[in-house]
Amino acid sequence: LSDLPRSELTCNDNNGAGYGFVPRKRARLDADESAGALMAAAAAQQQRMVLPPHGLVFPGDVQSRAVGCGAASTSGRAGNAAGLSQGLLSQLYHQGVEIDALVRLESERMRAGLEEARRRHVRAVVSTVERAAAGRLRAAEAELERARCRNMELEERLRQMTAEGQAWLSVAKSHEAVAAGLRATLDQLLQSPCAALAVAGAAGAGGAEGDAEDAQSCCYETPCGGDNAGADDAASKTPAAALCKACGAGEASMLLLPCRHLCLCRGCEAAVDACPVCAATKNASLHVLLS
Repeated sequence: LSDLPRSELTCNDNNGAGYGFVPRKRARLDADESAGALMAAAAAQQQRMVLPPHGLVFPGDVQSRAVGCGAASTSGRAGNAAGLSQGLLSQLYHQGVEIDALVRLESERMRAGLEEARRRHVRAVVSTVERAAAGRLRAAEAELERARCRNMELEERLRQMTAEGQAWLSVAKSHEAVAAGLRATLDQLLQSPCAALAVAGAAGAGGAEGDAEDAQSCCYETPCGGDNAGADDAASKTPAAALCKACGAGEASMLLLPCRHLCLCRGCEAAVDACPVCAATKNASLHVLLS
């Protein structure tokens, strides 16, 4: 067999050792290996163009690493499937990124809407509270104004009552002075009846000039001492000065105030409003006991 001609296509000399048969699939394997290298380079380039997020591992990455390390594909169909899967994964990744962006956008819109709704609710609550507080404040101010008016009315009434009290106090003091004077006069009259008759006669004579009875009573003197016969005559005869100036018959026993004239009897005193001696208005009267 060594003498036979050798062909380069069918034989291969292994360092001149002899004939050796080389499989015909060697060329196909070389072509598949070059195609796998090209597909690996394309996959690596596409992987560099689209990077997945950290921690995300795709099945194509393992295959790309295997191809990059020198592992050859056994067929062109497997390389095409790997490329298709890599493109599908890249498309899915892009869709996931878009979905995440859309979710974030919608979440931001929802958050903004909720924040605006919360602000509107807070404004509504604050407005309601302000209206309620304003109403209560107006009611309190109205109540305060009514209390202030009532206080002013009470102060004015207090001033009026104080003025009235001062006036009544002055009237009471004047009445006390008049009563003290009348008391002193009555004491004098009760202590000396004869002097009281003389004073009454003098007052009657000074108040009615030209009256004969007044002139006579002014000159009349009641005997305070002497014999018993003169006293009996004086008791039996009533002097004209001691008679009533209204009727002229009764005994003048009523002292008129404020003129202090002893000139009326008890019967005429109720019907007379003015003193018959000085024509002064009668305010009061006192019954004087001369005996």
